Amino acid sequence: MHLATAAPLGVWLRLIHENGGVARPYWGRLARVLLASAALSPLRVAERVRFGHRIARTEVHPSPVYIHGFARTGTTHLHNLLAHDPGLGFLTTLQASTAPMFLSVRGWLEPMIAKRLPRTRPMDNVAVSLSLPQEEEVALACISHLSPVHGVSFPNRMREITERFGSMRLSASELAQWKRAYLDVLRKATLAAQGRRLVLKSPANLGRTALLRSLFPDAKFVFLMRNPYVVYLSNLGLYRTLLPAYAMADYDRDSIAAAVRDNFAAMMRRYLRDRESIPEGNLVEVRFEDIEADPLGELERIYRSLGLPGFERARKPIATYAASLSGYRKNRHRIDPDVVRVVDRDWGFAVRAWGYAAPSAAE
Repeated sequence: MHLATAAPLGVWLRLIHENGGVARPYWGRLARVLLASAALSPLRVAERVRFGHRIARTEVHPSPVYIHGFARTGTTHLHNLLAHDPGLGFLTTLQASTAPMFLSVRGWLEPMIAKRLPRTRPMDNVAVSLSLPQEEEVALACISHLSPVHGVSFPNRMREITERFGSMRLSASELAQWKRAYLDVLRKATLAAQGRRLVLKSPANLGRTALLRSLFPDAKFVFLMRNPYVVYLSNLGLYRTLLPAYAMADYDRDSIAAAVRDNFAAMMRRYLRDRESIPEGNLVEVRFEDIEADPLGELERIYRSLGLPGFERARKPIATYAASLSGYRKNRHRIDPDVVRVVDRDWGFAVRAWGYAAPSAAE
């Protein structure tokens, strides 16, 4: 299943037009996506008719919790930990992947989709389940063309796409459209979570700190950093896995690597600037390595720093989940001198800002 299979035909046709069409070798992949999208049209209509008014009336908690971090910094791990707090709500993988019709299809369509899912993610062996948390960005890509997720479909324009959304360079009308789509995703998630405060995670949010605060002035942010040398290699591995499955255009690895480097630098610099405006008590910064070593201790510090209630209630389910990961084996990355040179050149400011060093080998 393509990440944006559930997107309306209008979204797909606009993406094809804006990105210069689809190369002949990928016509079969495109045909499968378009046929599936067309088949899902009645469900999208039914969702609007049946739930449109309820969704529009749903109020999102004014202080959502955002897990802030670049791709491959461990945000999924932290998201999964926080999702075990019974006081928090989140988008599930089912909800994100069927965003335009989730409320209408949950239950009866879930077993059919589950049969098509792998047991683990191909890039890092993290467990996959329709009930586990998912990025709201996937849901956004299923209802709008205004998402960097579409870069995996059109990797020939990856650099332009990541630059645009890393800095949110949108026209006034596009920004208004993005806000409507984004709030629609959160309202639907809130409705499904029975009004609970949402914990949200999307690497693209790192470049949207000021925009998110304009929507939710009291939003809470957990910034997660990981060794940049590992992050760089892990991102290259991510695209080596994703692009053969989702690409609809030819690409070369050097251009993808350049896009990763440029996007990290732009988004991280933007975050370093925007974090100065976040009120005290609404931002906490943590290292992935510290969460990995002491998940409960770091989670307790996050709750305390942000003034979040309910940690004692959440402690046991979080601890149980953390203990279940004892047999998980992470990818290992060999850091060679060329990687060190490239990261020091383009991301040296981040290496220095968080006091990292280049390891000879890291996980």
